[in-house]
Amino acid sequence: MTPTDNVLPLPTGNANPAKDATQSQPERIRSMIRRQIIRAELRPGQIFTEPDLAREYGVSKTPVREALQMLTVEGLVSVLPRKGYMVRSLSFHDVREVMDLRLILEPPLVAAAARNVTAELVSELRARIEDQFRDGNTLEERLSAARDFHVACAHASRNTRAAAMDRSLTDEVMRFYHLMPMAHDHFSSTEERTAHEAIFDAVATGNAEAAQQLMHDHLLEANAAMIRTFYNAGPL
Repeated sequence: MTPTDNVLPLPTGNANPAKDATQSQPERIRSMIRRQIIRAELRPGQIFTEPDLAREYGVSKTPVREALQMLTVEGLVSVLPRKGYMVRSLSFHDVREVMDLRLILEPPLVAAAARNVTAELVSELRARIEDQFRDGNTLEERLSAARDFHVACAHASRNTRAAAMDRSLTDEVMRFYHLMPMAHDHFSSTEERTAHEAIFDAVATGNAEAAQQLMHDHLLEANAAMIRTFYNAGPL
């Protein structure tokens, strides 16, 4: 395959980086590209070129270059000298590293969430569980709800830096799942629902110790399942 065979199919129509006033222009472009990578709309090996993106977004190459530099720092894309940027492949090491870091971060964060529990948090977590397991939901809706459940728990810890790190890790996990169709049933499984319901009950009742242990056990099982699936699927 030549470099031009896998050049980025650019977004169309609604890709306007100038509409969201809450972010800088490079941040908006970075967010749009990142979302496509996380959802596997842009696959490993896909190539970005600054001029093509600049034309598509109607901006100069400077904000595009800054956006791609941010994605490079995140480890989502790699620089190809004289060619552009390429979406990075995922290795076994990547999967193991992300899952191990979540196992370190999330249990104490959910314990802190239980100690800081509010009616608003209880309502949000219940809604995310209902969203994830509602009959007829699409895979994207289930993935989004599962992600938001974990993100809400971390955010409620009031540890801003750790929660931001965990959010980034959770997004990477979502990318893994998008790239591995054989793992999709996990998000509608009885085991997944039972685990989230148990964590919810512990947080809602302010039982920090139970919440921490339940999250630890949930992530251990998720880690093992992810590693088994990745091993069978091979590099992504």
